[in-house]
Amino acid sequence: MHIYFPKLSKDKPAIGEGTQFKDTTFGQYTDIGQLNFIDNSIIGDYTYTGQFCFIQNSLLKKFISAAAMVRIGPTDHPYDRPAQHMFAYNGSAYGFENPDTDFLENRKKKTTTVGNDVWLGHGIVVQSGVTVGDGAVIGSGAVVTKDVEPYTIMGGVPARPIKDRFPDEIKADMEKIKWWDWSREQLEANYDDFRLPIDEFVKKYLPRA
Repeated sequence: MHIYFPKLSKDKPAIGEGTQFKDTTFGQYTDIGQLNFIDNSIIGDYTYTGQFCFIQNSLLKKFISAAAMVRIGPTDHPYDRPAQHMFAYNGSAYGFENPDTDFLENRKKKTTTVGNDVWLGHGIVVQSGVTVGDGAVIGSGAVVTKDVEPYTIMGGVPARPIKDRFPDEIKADMEKIKWWDWSREQLEANYDDFRLPIDEFVKKYLPRA
C-alpha cells in the first residue's frame, strides 16, 4: 500500500526502496513495493505489489493487485535426495564449486502464472507451477497449491474455493471481453464504465456475433 501514490509511467517501472530484481522485465505503469525480491519473472502492465513480496520464475499478467508479503513461485528443494540443503546443489557460497546445473535449470522452467485482474491478499503463497486464472481473488494468508479457475474466490490452507465472483455466463463473457487487453486510449475513453454493475458492463462490451 501507499500513503501517497506515486505518479506512474508507461516507460519506466516505479521501484520501491530496497527492492532487488534480476532477469525480470516490467510492463507499462508497473509499481513494485519496497523490499521486493524478484527473479526470472515477467511483470505485466498496470500490475503492482506491496511491501516485502518475493517472486520467482513467474509470469504475472496485467492489472494484478498484490498486497504485502506475497510469495509467488517459491523454489523447491530436492527432498528425495540424501541432503535437501542448498549446499548440495548450489553450494558456491559454502565453498562447493560444482552446482547441479540440471536441477537449477529445471527449477527455473517451472513457471508460476497469475492471470489478469487478480487480487492477491496479504501474506499469501502461490506455489511454483500453479496457474491462477483471470479475475480470481486469493484471500489473506492462503496457500495456493493447485490451479485456480478464473473468477474464483479462494481462501485457507491449502486454499479452497469459497465462492465465484460472478455466474458462469458472466465469467465466460468477461473472458471474451478481455478489457485488460484494451489500449490506453480505450481505457481512458471507457474509464467510467468500470463502475457499472457487472451485467451492464457485459451487455455494453460483449463482442457481437
